[in-house]
Amino acid sequence: MAETSRYERRRHFRGKPRPGRRLPVRWRLSGPWIPAETRNIGVGGAFIATPQPLEIGEEIAVELHIPTCDRTFEVRAQVRWCQPKAGLGPGEDAGMGVQFIGVDIDVLLELNDYFASLTGADVAAG
Repeated sequence: MAETSRYERRRHFRGKPRPGRRLPVRWRLSGPWIPAETRNIGVGGAFIATPQPLEIGEEIAVELHIPTCDRTFEVRAQVRWCQPKAGLGPGEDAGMGVQFIGVDIDVLLELNDYFASLTGADVAAG
């Protein structure tokens, strides 16, 4: 076989990687906020680049500041997969893939507005 099929479990379409969708975020399990950056964010979740990825199943708080909005939003998220630093190649980031939980409609609308505002120039710069 030339290519193996992989079952897709996401509920939200992700499509191709979105290099323009990097946002500074902060996250925490229960202690202080930890600054990080998303490498790919959508309405259903994000990959958070961090040298301290958590275990699968952990629930965290994620603080988002969406560039097209003056507000900061806090959302709950669950770690769905992690990529530890060990064994990574050049240009690969340690981090964790999180799924947003019970996201408020205001956050979804703001994320969609931000994604709609991205142009080819924004993506090339990201």
